Amino acid sequence: MDLDARKLDELLEVSRENNEILRGMRRAQRWTSLFRLVYWAVILGSIFGVYYYFQPTIQKYMRTIQTSVGIIQNFEKSAGSIPTDLQAVKNLIGR
Repeated sequence: MDLDARKLDELLEVSRENNEILRGMRRAQRWTSLFRLVYWAVILGSIFGVYYYFQPTIQKYMRTIQTSVGIIQNFEKSAGSIPTDLQAVKNLIGR
């Protein structure tokens, strides 16, 4: 009977120690999840903050690019009519 009581006491002690370890692991997991959330919030927040800060500059460059594309398209349209203009000049000179 003494042996069974001692084994039960050891089992109770091991169970309590195991429970303490498991609680510590769960606590560490919660802290890790919280820090991971804060980590990603800082990264995403800084990305949106940088965009908000540089938005006027980005819009200015986007307008410049759109204007440049428009100028290039107008030049291509004009360059497409160069051969017909050259033919007209040859006809004038040849007359």
